[in-house]
Amino acid sequence: MGPDELFQRAVIARRYYLEGRTRVQIAEEFGISRFKVARELDEALTSGMVEITIHNPGSIDVELSTELQRRFNLEHAYVVVTDDHTPDNRADAVAKATAELLQSILREEDVLGVDCGRTLNKVANHLTSLPPSDVVQLTGMAGELNANGADLVRRISEISGGKTWPMYAPLVVADARTAASLSGNHQIQETVARHAKVTCAIVSIGAWQPGASQVYQALATDDADELTRAGVCGEACALLLDADGVRLPGLDERRVAIDEATLRAIPTVIAVAAGPQKIAATRAVLLSGLVSSIVTDAEIAAAVLA
Repeated sequence: MGPDELFQRAVIARRYYLEGRTRVQIAEEFGISRFKVARELDEALTSGMVEITIHNPGSIDVELSTELQRRFNLEHAYVVVTDDHTPDNRADAVAKATAELLQSILREEDVLGVDCGRTLNKVANHLTSLPPSDVVQLTGMAGELNANGADLVRRISEISGGKTWPMYAPLVVADARTAASLSGNHQIQETVARHAKVTCAIVSIGAWQPGASQVYQALATDDADELTRAGVCGEACALLLDADGVRLPGLDERRVAIDEATLRAIPTVIAVAAGPQKIAATRAVLLSGLVSSIVTDAEIAAAVLA
């Protein structure tokens, strides 16, 4: 190809990529067909004359997000990249992305379901506005008094302006009789009845080890160890899972939380996980099909996809 033809190709590429001209407009200018214009543009890319660079939007890794979404057939997948790998800052970055996702997808009259968890508790810090929507607690209380599901429901509802449906009961109780007794409480019955109305939920992924699951922390050491021996790898909403995402029944009669069938029926369930200790549990939750979306960090995503 001679220099004149190369020059023309470069001008055609400039017209299209930099000046925003259409193929038809370029064809008219150069007196060639629009199919010829298309071939010239293809050659400009193939030969390296034109290079297209897509930069990640802020802190989101597009490639990892896309692959995670494709691999697990997810509705939404946000993989967060942060330069600060301290646990608190990593969790805060994931919480911020979760808040941004909620603000982009929630619509008026949606009903938001809320689990408990340290990273989830940070989500409210980053919410600036939400459409009018009720907020429902999905799981009983665990963790510190100012960082449990009931407190998070209150904080989010102050932004959404909707009604609140708290669940003033422990997430895990001593035995089935206690759980049955609590289920007879009128306030808890009202909240449980609202679970079927939830259209979008945010849930925490818990890893079955100290400091990585509020369910684990709520149990006596002997109980937690017994479930470890039974193969528990992680949990979501106190629904226990093995490493392959298979449900294990160890706490089913002792948990005060949304039931599995109701959780699976929610149109959008966003799982949230941060920190390398959550890798195996995140894989298990994604394999379980309990959730439809995820917000996590790049280290977890890369390991899950490996």
